[in-house]
Amino acid sequence: MNYLYPKKFYEDQYDLHTIEECLDWYWRMRKGMEKHRGELKDKEPKTDFDHEVHKCCSITVNVIKGERYRHRAEKIKEWMDRDQERQDKYDNTPPPPDIVCHECYSPTKVISKTLHYGLDDDPKMSFIFECLKCSTRQIFYEDGSEWDFKRERCKDCDVELETKYRRNKKKETLTVTDYCPKCSFKRVDVMDHKKDRERREKKDAKNKALLQKYRKEFCLDDKRGPQYLESVDGIRRIVDSWKKQEAKDKDPVYQKAMKLKKLKLNQLKELIIKAIKDEDYADFEFSKPDMSRYVAVEFTTNDTNDKREEYDSRISLQRIIKKSLRNTNWRLMSEGVSYRLGILSGRLKAYEREEELIKLVESGQ
Repeated sequence: MNYLYPKKFYEDQYDLHTIEECLDWYWRMRKGMEKHRGELKDKEPKTDFDHEVHKCCSITVNVIKGERYRHRAEKIKEWMDRDQERQDKYDNTPPPPDIVCHECYSPTKVISKTLHYGLDDDPKMSFIFECLKCSTRQIFYEDGSEWDFKRERCKDCDVELETKYRRNKKKETLTVTDYCPKCSFKRVDVMDHKKDRERREKKDAKNKALLQKYRKEFCLDDKRGPQYLESVDGIRRIVDSWKKQEAKDKDPVYQKAMKLKKLKLNQLKELIIKAIKDEDYADFEFSKPDMSRYVAVEFTTNDTNDKREEYDSRISLQRIIKKSLRNTNWRLMSEGVSYRLGILSGRLKAYEREEELIKLVESGQ
């Protein structure tokens, strides 16, 4: 039993679905617009109604076929992976061992196997065992559990129905008759393999004709497909960018963050010197900046007020620096200001990226 097919089979199936969806949308839209032909003729008699409707429908169809191309490779791979799993399950699952005939306890052999699967269930195998001596047949699943087959019962007399099979090779039919051995109940089901085959052949021919006629029109190839995706995704990125910017423009936090002054190092130094000069701090200097993940710079300054104690000196300088940096992208780092022998030191950190500035405003620092 084959569950995995050549890749072309899956490509044909996917493209066929694309064609059917495009045609369905196109003709349903045309049918809906046809109701307004008279209205347009009265308003704009010179307008070519059919041409305009075709353009309108084609725009929708172009979007559909583009989005179908977007998911084509992924979906085909999904189908092939699923069928590969089923094929591996069918080919490699061993039958349960040591199955003996339940009638004569003789050894048995596997004469057939079946893979059972559904949309949500994990696939599992069943095996038909035939007794080597009396030909009695039994069915077991791969885990060794026996198939519990319950026959339908007659609705009138509650007796298990029996079944007869009759094949007609000439007509290619199989007649299945379920009947009650006790009463007159009988149900006949005729399976016409010839009609089924002809129906499949007719459908296959129709599908083949659709692929030949419309594949080039509705199924983007690996040249036109990427061009479509780049064009559409580019437009989406622009629109998304506009929407994000529009949301930011309405956000007071964002607006406040964008108004913070982004100071260069010399501007920062001038700002702080100006702020501390009247508070008896002098000789303000920066060391070499740290240019790793963030820009950070260490500073030193002297307290020229000999009467000011260590605690007051530190707290006063911290307050002045924090206040002067409030509307800028620089902040005093968490360790604050250190003091030794009238010399104060600390570190300042710069916030550069947009998201950093927003967090800075949100934190209220």
